[in-house]
Amino acid sequence: MDTPHSASGIAVQRIEPAYRQVASQLRRMIVDGTLSPGAQLPSEDKLGAQFGVSRNTIREALRMLSSQNLTHTKRGVTGGTFIAQPTPEALQENIVTSLQLLNGFNVINSDELFETRLILEVPSARRAALRRTDDDLERLRRAAIRVEHGRTVLDRTVSSQDFHQAVMDAAGNRLVSLLAPPVWDVFQQDSLSTSRSSDRWEDIDNEHLEILGHIEAQRADAAAEAMRVHLERLHTAR
Repeated sequence: MDTPHSASGIAVQRIEPAYRQVASQLRRMIVDGTLSPGAQLPSEDKLGAQFGVSRNTIREALRMLSSQNLTHTKRGVTGGTFIAQPTPEALQENIVTSLQLLNGFNVINSDELFETRLILEVPSARRAALRRTDDDLERLRRAAIRVEHGRTVLDRTVSSQDFHQAVMDAAGNRLVSLLAPPVWDVFQQDSLSTSRSSDRWEDIDNEHLEILGHIEAQRADAAAEAMRVHLERLHTAR
């Protein structure tokens, strides 16, 4: 028996719900600058008339944009829905949520997250050695000390991430610095429940200091290799 596809040769196209179509159009207007940060959107009734949809559809579209940190709502006489100022933190929050869902449903796995860390952090360690400033070195030293003297697993884990962030920032690529933390968050989501021995934390301290030493001496290849070894040990210890 012929399927609809074989009979007509035309694939069935899924039509998005109206609220998603409205949200997509508003999102495009935000991205292309038609709607700038701080701009107030018209009322739900006016937007409904503009798009030819119901008020409930507009409300759902605005909820979707708010969940993506693209709009925010103010209450009161001067309230309304406004275009949000984009921030790195908001973008990272969206990426973390997406990665957590993908990881939770086994679309991606810990090995792929680990490979992504290698792709982002090993070249960054190399570039950090070539581009670091005195301020970068001071920040790296402070982070390394905080990891060493952290009193709890949480303290040490957060400080360790600060050290890695300092390496990324010293490399001088803002996009890479933005993309790396969400990957760390998902990669390390079970690290707080994983007990690391004091010997392993001592190894981590020494590995950080080795990376720092190579960056300070501007030994680019050595810094990259030390970072690679460090990440591989973190992964195998999970």
